[in-house]
Amino acid sequence: EDTVPDRGCDVTVFDFTDCFFRDLAHINRAGLNYQGDYIPRDWAQTTLGYEFEDENGSFNSAFTSTDVNNNPIIVGQFTHGLRLNHALFIQQRITHGRFSAVGGVRYVHNDSFGDRAVPRVALTFLALRGGSRLSGTRLRFGYAQGIKEPRFEESFGISGVFPSDPNPNLKPEENRAFEAGFEQGFVGGKYAFSALYFNNQFRNQIEFTTNPIDFNGQYVNVNRSMAHGAEVVFKGHLTNRLSLDSAYNYTSTQILEAPLCTPQNFCDPLLAAGQPLIRRPRHSGSLLMNYLGSRWGANLGGSFVGRRADSDFLGLGIKHAAGYARVDLGGWYEINSHVTGYLNIENALNKRYEEVVGYPALGINFRAGFRFRFGGS
Repeated sequence: EDTVPDRGCDVTVFDFTDCFFRDLAHINRAGLNYQGDYIPRDWAQTTLGYEFEDENGSFNSAFTSTDVNNNPIIVGQFTHGLRLNHALFIQQRITHGRFSAVGGVRYVHNDSFGDRAVPRVALTFLALRGGSRLSGTRLRFGYAQGIKEPRFEESFGISGVFPSDPNPNLKPEENRAFEAGFEQGFVGGKYAFSALYFNNQFRNQIEFTTNPIDFNGQYVNVNRSMAHGAEVVFKGHLTNRLSLDSAYNYTSTQILEAPLCTPQNFCDPLLAAGQPLIRRPRHSGSLLMNYLGSRWGANLGGSFVGRRADSDFLGLGIKHAAGYARVDLGGWYEINSHVTGYLNIENALNKRYEEVVGYPALGINFRAGFRFRFGGS
């Protein structure tokens, strides 16, 4: 809740504290994709594919308020950008005895950052077959690289009252990730417990920098960070109709490099090197109980998110977002073989919480409707 008195808006003296403004983005995306599977044996499968996307967009930032003389504040023209993306990918799956493997590579050509190839490998090995009580121990390992293309406005810039210059040399953000863990079954597969360690390294993260002379900004690749932790999952069929899914996640994060985060650049200390990544909770978890009847079903879900670093970036001394817990309910009823009614209630206890500082989440809310099925028995 904003309880701070209005601090005014006077662009003639560079006072933008309480000015109302809007960012406009008009983006069109059109594309096509193809995927084909080749299965010469039941233990092998090859997947090939191609994707194409045409991105076309215009951007502008504008004040919605007036100056001290009540004259509309003039804004600039729209910035336009066009970007074509091509991607080829191939994946091979092999299963032999206790061992299974999936390997692939994706090759991307982007008009903004050029060519990139990102691989992925996942291995699974059934170490122990087990019996009626311990029904199988499975080991897992995975390695992957990934990229995230710059947003349109980051590459092509924005015109208007808060302009940013284009950066045709902007690289995609990169991620290197690996994970290792195990899965243990119990009572003939009726219950399962799994634990996983993960490690992620992020490079070429995009940061916004401002020129102190003309106050124009530009997005550049500078930051580096990491995240690692563990996840444990328990699943079970309590009865023939009642199941339980639960998970707990521990994540530790740190900003490794942030050279532009200095007081001279008006950077919030929360974004400096050595700090945890904002809005990444150290502790989080979920619980879902599901009942499946012959003509109706229901579920009860709960989730919790721990305290995490965050800021309003207005110098009001807010450094964290509070943790919260949420309860959700859902149910469905099969009216006949073609019509099913459903009802989902989110935040059923009407708790007040914020996923991001300054933006309250919805209170209790619901969605209800019908699903229709045509054809079949």
